[in-house]
Amino acid sequence: MVPAIVKRHPVRFGLLAVVLATLVLAACLVSRQLPDGPIPTETYAALSGKADGPVVVVLPGIQDDMESFKASGIVEQIQQANADATVILAAAEFGYYMDRSLLERLQREIINPAVVAGHSEFWMAGASLGGFGALLYERAHPEFLTGLVLMAPFTGRKELAKNIAKAGGLAQWQPGPAPSVIHPDDVPYEVWRLLKPFTQQPERAARLWLICGRDDKFYLAAQQIAGVIPDSHYVEPDGGHKWKVWAPAAGEVFSRIFQNAPDSAGPQD
Repeated sequence: MVPAIVKRHPVRFGLLAVVLATLVLAACLVSRQLPDGPIPTETYAALSGKADGPVVVVLPGIQDDMESFKASGIVEQIQQANADATVILAAAEFGYYMDRSLLERLQREIINPAVVAGHSEFWMAGASLGGFGALLYERAHPEFLTGLVLMAPFTGRKELAKNIAKAGGLAQWQPGPAPSVIHPDDVPYEVWRLLKPFTQQPERAARLWLICGRDDKFYLAAQQIAGVIPDSHYVEPDGGHKWKVWAPAAGEVFSRIFQNAPDSAGPQD
């Protein structure tokens, strides 16, 4: 796997194919085995018993396993906000990004069965790496989701966020043409390219909700994203890059979302 980190990859392999290299370096991870089965999931039926209510798919951070994911409190927070919501914890570890199966597996193993079961409203929430995964899903299936809730999404090195801030924010920042070859060092830049379209499509930006603690390592990046979404869609609690910060804030966000259900996919301001 090490030689693959330093090779250049043609664009046809896509952003998901090369993101693994940057994430490995950023997180200082050791080599781990690629997954050989479906994404592990835990499904929590709606407390109300409603069988066709909204579905919230939650993607974890890079260090989470299913046990820490379940212990995060995110399920309880979402279902307190809406007893009709079915919550699916999709413990998509780093390997699903590495083998480029994440998006296909999310669709085939989680989304499609829920559609067949009669659900029609889908939200995707992701923490850190999972926030990046949610953005990738949105790019692959534009506007299928009712909305996205990003919790301190991975956006690469702080210097890039500083450059975007100096440019006047994400709306003014010009990414330039996409490169014909994407080097692993370019991946954070391409993550921001995923976010740039939200600045030109207000109706799409209004489907995006954001959480980031004031002491989070991605705080400056979150400020740039917050600048292009409705003010009420951004929650900034005290604390850092942890579930104990994200989960209660997610409860607040989903309370706002479901209390304004008829307009939840549109501007709240």
